[in-house]
Amino acid sequence: MSKAARAPLRLHPAITAIVICLCLTLTVWKISFIVPLRVAGQAYLVIIVLLAFRYWPPMVRWIARMPIPHRIIFALLIGGMIVGHFTLSTHKFFPFVAWEIFPAVREEDPVTCREYIATTANGKSIRLLVEQLVPSIVQFDIPKDPAAIEHLAHVLAKIYNQKHADDPIQRVDLMVMAVNLHPSSDESRLEPSCELLKHYDISLDR
Repeated sequence: MSKAARAPLRLHPAITAIVICLCLTLTVWKISFIVPLRVAGQAYLVIIVLLAFRYWPPMVRWIARMPIPHRIIFALLIGGMIVGHFTLSTHKFFPFVAWEIFPAVREEDPVTCREYIATTANGKSIRLLVEQLVPSIVQFDIPKDPAAIEHLAHVLAKIYNQKHADDPIQRVDLMVMAVNLHPSSDESRLEPSCELLKHYDISLDR
């Protein structure tokens, strides 16, 4: 009498999923040492999207029902978004730009940023923020070109004065703020150091 064949050894699906996740995590960790994380991370997302278009049944059915011209236009838009991400440029390829809210760890200490501080006719000091004066802009960095910096200062002052004609801006100062990431025990982060870079006379614009 022959012995019954032994059932093949099968791993529990949860164990299989854990092993796959660990392998993927190790791969991501290794590749991130070779390729910048912001580039590698976008590449991983692109791969996931492409796999969804190829193997996820709802996505496959949706694409299959598209007329061929629509597929071509859709592919061009997706391709433009991917190329825009990998340019790592936030200005040259608008609206196909890299999403860089937190692109990298800030290692310099102190961290510096430039701001416009305006002085009104009544002597009040206010911050001129592009994101507040133009709400459609979510995030904006002050340009580096001196002519563009001066032009932006005058434009922001003009927008502000249109809404505050009773107390218009007279002067705009370009300041650089510095915040120490590791301040000493007697130093506070709440009051960053400020240095005047340049001031612009706005009173002559009116």
